[in-house]
Amino acid sequence: MQNNKDMQQWAALAKSRMPAGRGMFLQHISLWRELGANDFLQRKMPLALTVPPPQFHCDIKSLDTHLVSVCNGFATGRAGQNLLFPEQKAALGDKPCVCRLSDLSEGERNQLQAFFAHSETAAKQSGKVRRTADFAEVRCEPDTEDFARLNRSFTPETLVVYLPAGCRLDKPLQIVNLCIGDEALFLQPHCLMLLEKGASLSLVHCTDSHPKADILANALTEIRLEPGASLEYIQMQNVGDRCKIFHQIQAEVLSGARLSLHRITLNGGITQNNTEVNLLQEGARAEVFGLYLQDREQKTDNRVKINHIAPQTYSRELFKGVMDDSAEAYFKGHVFVSPQAQQTEAYQSCRNLLVSPKAQAYAKPYLEIYADDVQCNHGVTVGQLDEDALFYMRCRGISADSARRLLMRAYADEILKEIGVEELRLWLTSLVKKRFSGQLQACQECILACPGGEC
Repeated sequence: MQNNKDMQQWAALAKSRMPAGRGMFLQHISLWRELGANDFLQRKMPLALTVPPPQFHCDIKSLDTHLVSVCNGFATGRAGQNLLFPEQKAALGDKPCVCRLSDLSEGERNQLQAFFAHSETAAKQSGKVRRTADFAEVRCEPDTEDFARLNRSFTPETLVVYLPAGCRLDKPLQIVNLCIGDEALFLQPHCLMLLEKGASLSLVHCTDSHPKADILANALTEIRLEPGASLEYIQMQNVGDRCKIFHQIQAEVLSGARLSLHRITLNGGITQNNTEVNLLQEGARAEVFGLYLQDREQKTDNRVKINHIAPQTYSRELFKGVMDDSAEAYFKGHVFVSPQAQQTEAYQSCRNLLVSPKAQAYAKPYLEIYADDVQCNHGVTVGQLDEDALFYMRCRGISADSARRLLMRAYADEILKEIGVEELRLWLTSLVKKRFSGQLQACQECILACPGGEC
């Protein structure tokens, strides 16, 4: 582990690289506002582990995937190998590859990074949004690009997911990121995903931790879908209450490509999911779904920004949360439609279910439209369980607790049914059922140590 002196030097260097007027610990940056400089400077940055810890396993027994293991942000496996097919060497060519960025040749690294150069068109439009949007004038919202810039500048390792033109894997790819450590740690996982023309991928990205781990993670995933490519990206998080996970996903979607993004938050002390999607060419499509189940004093924050840059693009957002005890949920959705993006369709919805009088939910949908031939709408609801439905079920002999659980399960099923990986969808449905019935409470302290996830 790196010592505190190294961490302080790292923080000073990071501060010096930030643009004028933007520091790491300014009050409008929610990540640091929740933690503060003292908490951050006491953390250590981990070193790479080449072998997963003994308790590492995937709980979804029926899920048949290509498994890539990541521990504290570092991919496990030999240097220079294709982690998808270990007998092959890491390379960008005519075969799919998952590897470390450092495993590629200098020419391949330059080729890959050129794909992810920030789009000038998107940057121009984003600048216009920041100048015109009323909430941005007073800088009351954090600029997530600050966190992305920190990650790109200081990440110790970058994971690359590459599919050549027309490629489709025989089964889903699963990346399991395990966060462990006896000390307070700061992680910066970074991932680049490139799907070339006509490629198709189902990706299951899991983040898990030991229940007592104290982890702060500033993660960044950058995605580029070339024309006609298709990506179903299922990002799940089930970490301990002491973990604080901040995960940025930035995607560029080109002509006829389709992104289906699912952000499932099952547990975690503080969670902030930032999503930015740029629909850059005609016919690009994006669907972003979110499900968060929070209790005790957990906090979750989902921020989604979708930029419609080209005509005939489509986006849909649907986020649903169930809040219990003193949990808090925040949602901010921003849809931007440029003057060139005629015949755009954009739909945005956030619904929150409060099952405790102390639970809180805040939502801010926002549409910024500069085209006149569009179909766009948004909606937000915050409410409690339907008393009429509860009464109807009680009259038919169903107990009050069972009726509440059935209604909450039905509420979550609208998100889960959108998942295309059947084994994962069934497992998540079962897990949500157990969560609502309280069956997971007894396993919270031992789930990583139990063989096969069973006690």
